[in-house]
Amino acid sequence: MLDLGSNTFKLLLAEQKQGALRIHHEKAYPVRLGEGVAVTGKLQPTAVRRALRVLSSLQKKINAFGAEKVAAVGTGTLRRARNRLTFLRPAAKILRQPVLLLSGQEEGRLIGLAARALSRPPRPRYHLDLGGGSLEIIDSRFPKKPKIRSLDLGCVAVRDTLLPRQPPSPDEWMKARQKIAQTLAKIPRPGALSQATFTGGTGHAYACLLRQKNVKARRLEDLPIRRPELVRLILRLLPLSAREIAQLPGMPADRVTVALPAFLVLDEVIGRLRLSRVRISTHGLRYGVWLGHMAPVPVRKISR
Repeated sequence: MLDLGSNTFKLLLAEQKQGALRIHHEKAYPVRLGEGVAVTGKLQPTAVRRALRVLSSLQKKINAFGAEKVAAVGTGTLRRARNRLTFLRPAAKILRQPVLLLSGQEEGRLIGLAARALSRPPRPRYHLDLGGGSLEIIDSRFPKKPKIRSLDLGCVAVRDTLLPRQPPSPDEWMKARQKIAQTLAKIPRPGALSQATFTGGTGHAYACLLRQKNVKARRLEDLPIRRPELVRLILRLLPLSAREIAQLPGMPADRVTVALPAFLVLDEVIGRLRLSRVRISTHGLRYGVWLGHMAPVPVRKISR
């Protein structure tokens, strides 16, 4: 299963027997396909070439694994890019099948499906997924009819349109906060404190910076994201250049330029939704695609 995201491509190689899903390979590969799309509305030629090279190497892994069924999905950046076919056509030739371009609603539905099916109890009301091109907010107060919002607040999009310089000027920072808050104002604010699960590479960056070392992503399940710690990280990154951020202990190399925008979006979401608890989930969109498009029966157990 391939999740062709704005900042990374994620590959999941697995096999399912009955309700047991065994993971053989799961990894995110940096591609930066979404660079510049939020500003120009188009995929950049260098980004397309880079992404196709990565895709070719991933197809070789899929072939070596001997996958009987393959699903490849595209998300926010490919939805937004007017010239998406410059990537989708050669990608289809590499994969020998077309890439399924998900709408924001379908992407949110699959994220919510994975969160509800695979997250440990208690089941939270909200499920959040912050990618490079978009932010999905799924309100599962009524699980059979979840409310799904897909917003153009992905960390790459926010960086390119609102925070292109690192460090940003005070004026840029305030305008970015105001713009994000205005966009989130479309989401009704709950009357009581709520909880959420959170998926995306931002959670990994948060954990690595807190622990000042690389942390394997698969070990982050249920790790709490605490707002005071998140704010301290924002204040720590805010005055630094990209080069200085890259030198911080634990800083993932593929998150250097998007960590600050991502943390800002997450902080604003926590405030808007009155979230008293946010838990990292490692079961993001790729698992929703598996459950919604590939699983013969519901998954009850996952092993690695």
